[in-house]
Amino acid sequence: MELVNPLSAFRWWPDYLDVAGVKMRGIAEKQGHAFSRLGWLSVRDGASDADEIGRAIRRQYRPLSQLALDKARNEYASREVIRFPRYFIIEPLTVCNRKCFFCPIIVTNRYGAKMKWEHFTKLMEECGQHDVYGLSLYQLSEPMLYRGRDEESNPVDIADMVDVAKRKGGFKAVNISTNGDVTNLDRLLECDLDDLFFSIDGTTAEVYSQNRPSTKANDIGAFERTVGRVHAFLELKASRGQARPWCRLQIINNSLCAPQVLDFIRYWIQIPGVDDVFVKHLDSMAPWLGTSVVPEEEARIKMDKVRTMPCQHIYSIGSMVATGSYNACSHDALTQLTTADARVDKMSFADWWNGDFMTKLRTEHEEGASRMPCVACAERDPWLGGLAP
Repeated sequence: MELVNPLSAFRWWPDYLDVAGVKMRGIAEKQGHAFSRLGWLSVRDGASDADEIGRAIRRQYRPLSQLALDKARNEYASREVIRFPRYFIIEPLTVCNRKCFFCPIIVTNRYGAKMKWEHFTKLMEECGQHDVYGLSLYQLSEPMLYRGRDEESNPVDIADMVDVAKRKGGFKAVNISTNGDVTNLDRLLECDLDDLFFSIDGTTAEVYSQNRPSTKANDIGAFERTVGRVHAFLELKASRGQARPWCRLQIINNSLCAPQVLDFIRYWIQIPGVDDVFVKHLDSMAPWLGTSVVPEEEARIKMDKVRTMPCQHIYSIGSMVATGSYNACSHDALTQLTTADARVDKMSFADWWNGDFMTKLRTEHEEGASRMPCVACAERDPWLGGLAP
């Protein structure tokens, strides 16, 4: 993924960083760089290359991931549209206890929506009939806040969604991203979750509160409370000796965090229960947030490179939002890239994916995206990666 903020991000590659006494470059992934705790520990015990060890451990943990990604990249390169996408991003709800300035939940037209359990299970039943691989159970929300009722009125939560996705949906890898400031993190040790991302975005309360202000007025101590809850979860995971979920501590690489990135890596990589620390590239979200995330002049550097690039999302990733509507793009905060009938209770996802709207949208992208929000969006490459970091 190309940096959208190359002038203000923290940049170190291809040089090494001193990560608490260990030389590491980080492992380049689709949306940033991962620093492996086990790789770091191995070098402290006498091994030679923390990043190579970390890469091998991650591939051992997710042996099918690279194969699925390579297939998707090859299909995208030839503009092949497979019958059913291997990857999905599903939005359990559109409610959050943070109002991050870089997240378009602050402008979405579906705030407060919560997915009906029957909508979720219906899509999972269809996914189970196809060769799916990865599912992200978050979008514009804090997914840990999801509460619902199943067909027999029993209470269900995000952990139940994970188990249904694995058992009924047939997904091989399910991940959740959370801000960590919730009381039910322990539920994620009781389900079949593969990857858990904690987005902390700062090493001090000052920077954290600028990135992730609370929705509660005068929420004094939000940073310390959040860090404490994440620590408690990691301690519990480590004390149980559980290998899953893979726990990633994440900091976004924006101008606020840039001076703190190295300290963030150095701190969290030493914590038992952490599997890796991730420096995530920023998304500008310009169609919805304008220039409030990345200044226009800086954002133009990437936009000039991807302006004629068809978006990877519409070739490889399926999306359903909290209202039960299918959407061509999981970033689409104003729900523009859909139709009135594109709903899980009205049509199959396969019919939507292969239908007139998606076919026309892909043609537009191949000819040069012309409609909003696509024409103003620089995030055409995070989904499969491939452009230079």
